[in-house]
Amino acid sequence: MADSDNSTTLPSVTHGRGQWQKAHGEDRFEDANPALALLQGWLRAQHVSNLLCRLQQRLERRVLDAAASEAMDIKLGYSIACQAEVEATTAALKFQDKLPHIQARSLLGIVAKLEIIAGADRDIDDPTDFPWPHIASVLADLKEIAGNLPLQRPERTVVQADCRRYQAMAADLIGVEKQAAILHLGRGSPLCVNAE
Repeated sequence: MADSDNSTTLPSVTHGRGQWQKAHGEDRFEDANPALALLQGWLRAQHVSNLLCRLQQRLERRVLDAAASEAMDIKLGYSIACQAEVEATTAALKFQDKLPHIQARSLLGIVAKLEIIAGADRDIDDPTDFPWPHIASVLADLKEIAGNLPLQRPERTVVQADCRRYQAMAADLIGVEKQAAILHLGRGSPLCVNAE
């Protein structure tokens, strides 16, 4: 019996403003292009981290505006939001750490790797300093040759699930730290609950 999957070809790139042609499914697409899958995961973690950062900033404002009696509950929510942002950022950093170990299998794979490299430092360094304009130029050239990356924005439910997961991780961690703080208070040594 013949297996129809044996005739599946790998995704290809055409010249010029080429069109990316996917294989028969997303799984095969990711297998053929691990750098693209890595970029998709990194972008998702970055997006969730940014959302959690905005939540943390809103809660910080509420803590500053709150009366002393209601500040404790808001501070706990703020602490969880801060730690959740750290968890999401750590997830993005783990994707970045995988980058040197992933082989690009196409020009779009190279574009994906460069997108992560350029995107990782955009917020840290001055984007007008060397090498960022140069990397952006190479990236633009590669996109002109290879075409655009076939990325999909994650569904809202997926992003919300990620946010809840990082918040749950943070709440567990904060709960452990609060218990340790209570134990340390009896000894007179303060415990600082902060994000690394």
